Amino acid sequence: MRQVPDFDDLIGGDVPAEERERLRRTHDLLVQAGPPPELSPEMEAVPWPDDALAPLYGRKRKPAGQRRLLLAAALATAVVIGVLLGQATSSSPTSIDARRAIKLHGTELARNAEGTLELGKGDRHGNWPMVLHVKNLKKLPNGGYYDLYLTRNGKPLVLCGTFNVDGETVVRFTAAYDLDRFDRNGWVVTRQPRGHHEPDQIVLKPAV
Repeated sequence: MRQVPDFDDLIGGDVPAEERERLRRTHDLLVQAGPPPELSPEMEAVPWPDDALAPLYGRKRKPAGQRRLLLAAALATAVVIGVLLGQATSSSPTSIDARRAIKLHGTELARNAEGTLELGKGDRHGNWPMVLHVKNLKKLPNGGYYDLYLTRNGKPLVLCGTFNVDGETVVRFTAAYDLDRFDRNGWVVTRQPRGHHEPDQIVLKPAV
C-alpha cells in the first residue's frame, strides 16, 4: 500500500491559516493523482541517456510506434503538471474561503449601488480576512474616499478599512475585532468627501 506523507509533518504549524488551506488543497490533489504509471516494456527498452547523448549522425531511428508512445506519455505528463500548477496558483490577493456573505444595498445617497462583503475564517491570532465587492458607487473627487465600518446599535463605530472606487471594485481587508460585540451583519460603507471625516454619509448598508 502506498504511504501518503502527512500534511502536518510537511507544512508545520507556523503557516497562516489561509495559506495553509491553499497548500492543503494542492496536497490533496497530488495525493489523488497518485504516482505516475509504471513505464511500459517499450519505454523501459529506450536506451537513455546514452542514446540521447550520442551524435545525431548514424543514430538509429526509433520505430514510429515507439515515437508516438513517447510523445503521448510526454503530453499526458504535461497535462497533469499544468492542472496541478493551475490549482496551486489560482488564488489571488482578493480571494478567500468565505464563511459568510453579507449583501449590501444602496441608500438614498447611492440608490443604484450594491455590494457584498465576504468574511473568511479567523486565524489563531484573532485576525480574520474579508473581501468587499462594490459597484455603482461614484468615484469621488481628489481627496475623497469610502470607509467600511462595523456598527453597534445601527451606528458606525469602528473602522475596518478605507478605499477608493473606479467602476466595479474589489478590496481586501483584515480586521481583529470581536464580532460578538457588534451588530450581526452590521457593516456599512460611508462616503467621505474631501475634508469630511465623520461617518455620517452612509451609502451602503445590509440588505433587509
